[in-house]
Amino acid sequence: MINMKKILLFSLISILMASIVIAAGADGASVPGTGMNSPDMGKTEKSQAVGIDPEQGILTDEEIAGLKLMREEEKLARDVYMVLYDEWNLPIFKNIANSEQTHTDAVKTLLDIYGIEDPVSIDEPGVFANQELQTLYDDLVNQGSASLLEALIVGATVEDLDIFDLNELIAQTQNQDILLVYNNLVKGSRNHMRSFVEQIENNGGTYTAQYIEQSELDEILGSSHESGPILDENSNIIPGVSSELRGPQGQRRMLQPGNYQVSGGKGIMIQQQANNRMMIQTDGLSVDCPLCPEMTQERVQNGTRFYAKLSNGRNAEIKIMPDTASQTALQRLNLRNCTDDCSIELKEANIGNQVRAVYEVQAQRNSKVFGMFSARMQVQAQVDAETGEVIQVNKPWWAFLAVEPEE
Repeated sequence: MINMKKILLFSLISILMASIVIAAGADGASVPGTGMNSPDMGKTEKSQAVGIDPEQGILTDEEIAGLKLMREEEKLARDVYMVLYDEWNLPIFKNIANSEQTHTDAVKTLLDIYGIEDPVSIDEPGVFANQELQTLYDDLVNQGSASLLEALIVGATVEDLDIFDLNELIAQTQNQDILLVYNNLVKGSRNHMRSFVEQIENNGGTYTAQYIEQSELDEILGSSHESGPILDENSNIIPGVSSELRGPQGQRRMLQPGNYQVSGGKGIMIQQQANNRMMIQTDGLSVDCPLCPEMTQERVQNGTRFYAKLSNGRNAEIKIMPDTASQTALQRLNLRNCTDDCSIELKEANIGNQVRAVYEVQAQRNSKVFGMFSARMQVQAQVDAETGEVIQVNKPWWAFLAVEPEE
């Protein structure tokens, strides 16, 4: 069976959102009876769950086949809309076709995270490994080439099928990564449906539900454009959404900008800066992170772990979070807060003959030399990012002559 997916994920045009669709048998093989008029089109088959464990990130055969099909269906949507734009020069097709490239790339991210073979070995427009999709592509292009109205009906039909299949697929999985994507895609498909039906009516046509119930279509058309937690107001993916995809436990992958939860429920944000630099933010604290571009992340049962690759080849686990390290360092420096004259970095440091990942706090603080003369003092403290130990405190040579009241 086959299911046509949506037009979603990354940068969708402002009037559209995104959506995906897919359906497959347990082994992902082609199933007889396809095409837009096939009685089996839009119906998903059930497969025996093999080793399902949503917390460990182990996928069923059905989930794997679905993701592989989804990858090609995203490509199919892109290819169909590009042909229809070339034929009719209507912006809605170009906008969606442009966004589809990022959509199929987004699905590939899931394939990579779970180590699934990519069915798109060569990205040639209009060519598909799945022969059902190949037939479907040909049928859609032929239908959409007949007239502008038929082209718009093709768009609505694709979204109709997407919504139907996504509803089925959401009910078939417990994997949080897949649900994160599917739930956003079905919102995108509903937005696409609204846009296509509006265009159909503007061109003197009507559209009747083919796969979902007419009552569901009426409810979609009677409601407003939807937004999703991983899409901005222009239907673009918010940078770092890939960090929301947890992946299998025990599998490390490169650190990406985004929001994370660490053990104990604490949340942190990784932000991309200019010149490939990154920042860590937590509890209102910003930490420059020279180590972040080479860091990896690993999902565990109660959150995410982070590892910094050091120059000696060792991967140091960042067990201490920035706010804890900052508080420890500031206490040693007799400072209450890290203000404008204070900076914090997560960096590599050579301590004796060892290379360590450390939080380094540098600050300017007030002091009185001999208890009489005001002076500004440059101070520094380093906290081991693995143990939380204060491993170094630096002050100017004359600090022993100065009084340092707590600030």
